[in-house]
Amino acid sequence: MTEQHEPCLICERVRVWRSGQNPYFIHEFEHSIFVIGDHQFHRGYSLILLKTHIRELHELPPPIQSALFQEVMLAGQAIVNAFSPWKMNYACYGNSEPHIHWHLFPRYESDGDRQGVPWLHASEFKHHLITPQTAQNLGQKVREHLSLLITR
Repeated sequence: MTEQHEPCLICERVRVWRSGQNPYFIHEFEHSIFVIGDHQFHRGYSLILLKTHIRELHELPPPIQSALFQEVMLAGQAIVNAFSPWKMNYACYGNSEPHIHWHLFPRYESDGDRQGVPWLHASEFKHHLITPQTAQNLGQKVREHLSLLITR
């Protein structure tokens, strides 16, 4: 496990979730939480946040690596079922926030640059921020589809 030396935005998001005050929350998995993204430039954009502060995927024990991957795949399938995108993009970098997290970007046929990387318009994301109420509504839509996958 990587020692944490400076404030971590993702740890803060997890802390807010643990206090029951995160309106972006969709679902708790064993190793992660699933949340709607703060912006919706790509409708349905969501994240998987590892519950513990670990910087690198290779620092996870292999069983947790596998379990986390399954959590990401369940989240992605729930987004697909909820929003019917043309394609799903998954990204796990950690360069800006060195805490394991996955970005789940639904891409739509109507996206003018659907074959480009989702970050092409990162400067515009701030213009697509959503309210806590919108986050709760989107989260509920995804949660309904996720619950059908989990009960299979």
